[in-house]
Amino acid sequence: MAERHPTDMTMKILAHYPSGGKVLVYNSIDRSTSDFKRIFDCAKFFAHQGKTVILPPKLDVPYKNPAYDQIYGTLKDTAFYGKCPDLQVDGVWYEHEGYATLNPKTNFSNMLKRGLRQSDRIIIEDCGLTDSYMKRNILVRISENQCIKEVYVKMGCDIRLLFKAV
Repeated sequence: MAERHPTDMTMKILAHYPSGGKVLVYNSIDRSTSDFKRIFDCAKFFAHQGKTVILPPKLDVPYKNPAYDQIYGTLKDTAFYGKCPDLQVDGVWYEHEGYATLNPKTNFSNMLKRGLRQSDRIIIEDCGLTDSYMKRNILVRISENQCIKEVYVKMGCDIRLLFKAV
């Protein structure tokens, strides 16, 4: 099975900070994509705070890939087992979501919907909506029994916490 789904399990430290934080990346990740740059920006944000961030590879057919449990094993017995979130921050999984349309409300809704399939902690790209609108929407989703623990908004290279469950 390992021959059908080879995954380079070695990692490299891409960034190290005086706070003790660092960003580790699996060597099997394609670092030339625009998606990687946005996720790496998110990783640097957390690493600046002294956290250890790991950027894992996306795995084809995760449930058949023997590397899945080694990389994403902490997702076992959660709703996200079988998924491949974008980054792990001190052992906690986060998903980054971007958008493609010109409609801010549609973008926000789609980013939450897609992100919450991967993790209950998400980082979304700024789509130009007010914080009060986004927080109200998040609270409505929570009242409808969606599990949302944290939502960050990424604006360029800056990231800010929008919502954190108490």
